[in-house]
Amino acid sequence: MRTSARFLLVTTTLVVSAAASAGDYRRGGYDDYVPYRESSGPYVGVNLGTLRYSEEGLDSLAPGVGMLRLGVPLAPNLAIEGRIGGGLGRASEHGYGIELNSIYAGYLKGSVPLGSLFSLYAVGGVAGVDLRRDFGNGQTRDSGLSFGFGADVNLGRGAGLNFEWTRLPSGNNAGYDYDDSMATVGMTWRF
Repeated sequence: MRTSARFLLVTTTLVVSAAASAGDYRRGGYDDYVPYRESSGPYVGVNLGTLRYSEEGLDSLAPGVGMLRLGVPLAPNLAIEGRIGGGLGRASEHGYGIELNSIYAGYLKGSVPLGSLFSLYAVGGVAGVDLRRDFGNGQTRDSGLSFGFGADVNLGRGAGLNFEWTRLPSGNNAGYDYDDSMATVGMTWRF
């Protein structure tokens, strides 16, 4: 089984299990278990990180990325999330350079609370990446399926910290296949 197929299988499993556990969520008296209590409202977030561009025959290039995230819960452990962002500089190695123009995505986010302060999650959906290279075909716009994994840490008063790895759509540059992935850290605020 290819690596991307394994990631897709794990992502699907996490999203389905989070959706199934969403029905067990209760709000009530002191004796009721309420996981990750502050996860009930819409949220906005800002993430910073790096996009890792790996092309056949080249060293990996990692330009910076900044992103705005907007999410709306569908159930206590399930949300839809939209993202839009852009590059924070250019990366070059051995005379090959790359720059991220823009990135956008729409995801279904399933989370598994591990307590009142910590939650693991998976995202799956569609993303688009607009890159500018100074080699090969120059500019490229790829869109397609995307998935990722992360962790949310509840800081209290509606604020949270998150860490995430995301696999983005891949493509071909003048006959050479390439892959994109992204690692970010961010802050989230709930309304």
